[in-house]
Amino acid sequence: MNLRQVVGKSRRATDAELNITPVMNIFVILIPFLLLTATFVKIAIIEFSLPSLQQKGNVNLQDLKNLTVLVVGIKPEGFEIKTSERTYPLIGNRDGRFDYASLYARLKEIKDRYPDLKDVIISPAPNIRYQIIVKVLDNCREVGFPNFSISG
Repeated sequence: MNLRQVVGKSRRATDAELNITPVMNIFVILIPFLLLTATFVKIAIIEFSLPSLQQKGNVNLQDLKNLTVLVVGIKPEGFEIKTSERTYPLIGNRDGRFDYASLYARLKEIKDRYPDLKDVIISPAPNIRYQIIVKVLDNCREVGFPNFSISG
């Protein structure tokens, strides 16, 4: 036997199939893991309109004196509600959480007193989370205050 015959035989004998089983095992584990740990973002848009005096047409000084302003302050210790005429008692937290039921009742009381009032100003403290502001806005909409603005 010469060298060419030995080399030829060894090449034929070493031709093997490519084993992709380990690579497939990695993908079977990796793809579900990546899908489970992925963060899917929900984008929510809150539509609101700012109140303006131009919507009413010509406004005289007497109308401005009779204008009622509703301000809902959000503080870490609770909700503070004020109108042009009076300041309501603080709605304190219950068990360390904001009392949205009492806020709804107070806003309902104000809406019954001022049925034409549609505007509310939300004034959150700097450390109030956005989720709390959205819940207050939802309460305002449910009661009947569709127009709101946020003051800083």
